[in-house]
Amino acid sequence: MSALMNDQNELGRGYESALREILLDVDQTSVMHWQRSYSSLDSYLASVRDNRARWSEVLAVPSSWQSDEEMEILPQDGPDEKIRVRMRPGLIVDAYFRPPAAPVPPPFPLVLFLHGIGGSAEMVMGRSDTVPPSYHGIGRHLAQEGFSVLAPTLLNTFSSRNRIHRMALLLASSVWGLEVKAIRVLLDQAIRRLPIDPERIAVWGHSMGGAYTLYTLPLEERCKAGVISAWFNRRPAKMVVQDPHYSCFLFTEEEHAFLPSLLTGFSDSDLVSLICPRPLLIQTGEQDSISWPPLVEQEFRQAQLHYQKLGLEEKIRWDRHDGGHEINVSSGVKFLKKWM
Repeated sequence: MSALMNDQNELGRGYESALREILLDVDQTSVMHWQRSYSSLDSYLASVRDNRARWSEVLAVPSSWQSDEEMEILPQDGPDEKIRVRMRPGLIVDAYFRPPAAPVPPPFPLVLFLHGIGGSAEMVMGRSDTVPPSYHGIGRHLAQEGFSVLAPTLLNTFSSRNRIHRMALLLASSVWGLEVKAIRVLLDQAIRRLPIDPERIAVWGHSMGGAYTLYTLPLEERCKAGVISAWFNRRPAKMVVQDPHYSCFLFTEEEHAFLPSLLTGFSDSDLVSLICPRPLLIQTGEQDSISWPPLVEQEFRQAQLHYQKLGLEEKIRWDRHDGGHEINVSSGVKFLKKWM
């Protein structure tokens, strides 16, 4: 029995070593899948068009998925309105909408704020927070600075996300594809029904919400700027390399993090190349256990290169702040005020 177990262990290690070697060869993967041209902005956008279409396929919903897409606005006590969007029979996505607290005439600039694991739309709006704090009442701060805020409810536990992810995989989809679809439908309805300016929409996400920001912006060109907090990473290492400096998904229960085809040419910096030339701020906390700043810096330099080659370096910034797994309110608000 022990000899059989040794054979099995050796076989498993062999597969793991082979796959890790391929996953970490990001330069070869990029050469295989990208042919970017930087001669002009139009040429650049044309050169990544097929990659954008391929990313859309990665985030596909089941082919038989049909949406009702009906929206209801429910007044609440206080400054917020509750939004309910019926995606299809039996599936309702809720969100909160807050208009600016500052005296701003409509239509309002909008920040679509996406919460993370353990977070909620209520936390975004400042009704509560994680321990230690992650959101710092960001919805309130944005409203005070003249922005309207739309915060949807996303699946926020490992177990719920893993369960939906497993079911979606059977239909060549994923929990990510389903929720990106929900985010985009919510945005469709918000533009039609709420007093927001469709030309001044930004998306900001924390942790898992930062992933949704990174995943949605390449497809949702109505969003003119983005802020990614506590997510951006050297993705192959984050997924499969155990290291004392950061947590690795391969050694956690987060099955949902493994989006099929993600590392077939869609590293974090590759996805940023589909966000370019729109303004993008990346926030990393020095004390955040999900990442290690030296690795994040490597990935950021790769992302920054696309903007530099187009003469647009001022549109991408990295905020390496002193905090932990949290947003940095001041740098994020300042960035959005500059570009919105």
